Amino acid sequence: MFNQTERLQDLQKNQLDRALRLSSIVLASAERFAALQLELSKKLLAEQASTAKTLASAKDPKALAEVQATLAQPGIEQVFGAARSVYDAAVETQNEVQSFIEEQILDFNKLVCASLDNISKNAPAGSDAAVNIAKNAITSATAAYDSLSRTAKKVSSELAEAGVEAATSSAKAASAAVNRAGKKASGSAAA
Repeated sequence: MFNQTERLQDLQKNQLDRALRLSSIVLASAERFAALQLELSKKLLAEQASTAKTLASAKDPKALAEVQATLAQPGIEQVFGAARSVYDAAVETQNEVQSFIEEQILDFNKLVCASLDNISKNAPAGSDAAVNIAKNAITSATAAYDSLSRTAKKVSSELAEAGVEAATSSAKAASAAVNRAGKKASGSAAA
């Protein structure tokens, strides 16, 4: 009986440690996003103040058009920089949670294998084959999960990176078009 009580206490302690670790991961993620949001808000406020001062200093329509054309490109780049920072924080959180889950699966598999070993010690003769089959099935399932997980992580990462790069390229092209249009407008305003 004493042995069962110790096992139950160990199980409770392990579950508490896991819950605390998962809570720590979630809180660290929230902290990352809050710090990122605060940093982006400070930058945005400073840039808005600078933009307002620059626009207020324009003396005529031509100068105003030139200022607007010069402000478009950095603004678009900053938006994509902010999006990239959020994406990186989300990926970091996802990787931490996935690592936590993978550890839990590995621990569970070890527990099942240990239980199977205990069962085989007390099982009738000849049941070793069934225990070995069960262990092999668990090992195979774990290997398949690991392979699938790595492949899915790689594919999703590559797709996300390609999407970010495509969006950045499109935004830069759009920004360049806005700059050209702004320059044409300021040139025609001067004429």
